[in-house]
Amino acid sequence: MAATVHIGKAAKLAGVSVDTIRFYQKLGLVSSASRSTCGYRLFDEEQIHDLAFVRHAQELGFSLNEVKDLLAVRQKPHACSAVQSMLNRKLADVREKIKGLVRLEQELGGALRNCNRELRLKQEIKHEDCCPLLAKLDRMNAPNGNKHVSSGRRSDSK
Repeated sequence: MAATVHIGKAAKLAGVSVDTIRFYQKLGLVSSASRSTCGYRLFDEEQIHDLAFVRHAQELGFSLNEVKDLLAVRQKPHACSAVQSMLNRKLADVREKIKGLVRLEQELGGALRNCNRELRLKQEIKHEDCCPLLAKLDRMNAPNGNKHVSSGRRSDSK
């Protein structure tokens, strides 16, 4: 690889877009690039490595603020304990999200079972008159018992 490359080539090598590079530079995640005589941004191998580092850290679910911390920690000796602490927090966050997704999956599965049951029992009734999910959402979103369906009709008018 040449000593420096233009931003487009750096983006390709790091697996990010040109706009992403500019954004990372604006946030201070990647050091500012030197400029060619024509004013083009030039990136060296270390900057391209940093760009790829940021991309991979984001793929692991780290926020840009957390990535900034990781970039700072990697410059220090004995960084393992700090990284371990960050990983423990990230893993705890992921486990909480998984619990939330499991609850969501159960709720959606229950709603689908209710919908299937209602459709089997009331095949002759219009769908909008028997949909348990729409009725539940109406009840949840209705202030003071004012049940209003998204179609613009009131659920109590038949």
